[in-house]
Amino acid sequence: MTSPTSKGAHPAPPPDSVLADLGDEIVQLARHLQRGAHERSGAVPLTGTEVMVLRYVDHHPGAGPSAVAEGLGLRRPNLSAALRGLESKGMLARRPDPEDSRATRLELTDRAAESNRRIREHWGRELSARLGTLTDHEQEALARAVAILARADQAVT
Repeated sequence: MTSPTSKGAHPAPPPDSVLADLGDEIVQLARHLQRGAHERSGAVPLTGTEVMVLRYVDHHPGAGPSAVAEGLGLRRPNLSAALRGLESKGMLARRPDPEDSRATRLELTDRAAESNRRIREHWGRELSARLGTLTDHEQEALARAVAILARADQAVT
């Protein structure tokens, strides 16, 4: 048996119970952050599906509707409704694909960028108030946790 410090050994994954607790805390914290966030931040109110679509397009600029539906696991009718809502709110624009005149590409608008900036500032203030002053060690741990969560998100998108 190899110890965790042995050369070539890989650290063991955390126990499922720890990951379940992490998931529970993430969901609970997300609920707190979302509650009244649009009103307090001045961001454009969006449905959960609209948020997912905007985030996907932000991370995949110029993606077409089919790629968004596939990437998010959405049915086309649900995506179509979200796209119509986002367009009517001035958050998303469809542009012709320069390589295929039958296709469209999706782009965030300036209004979407401003709304995103406002909501992220709000989240930062909310989390700062909840966490209080962090030690250097805690700040480093938080930065590592963000990287780990981003890696987990990339594994499923």
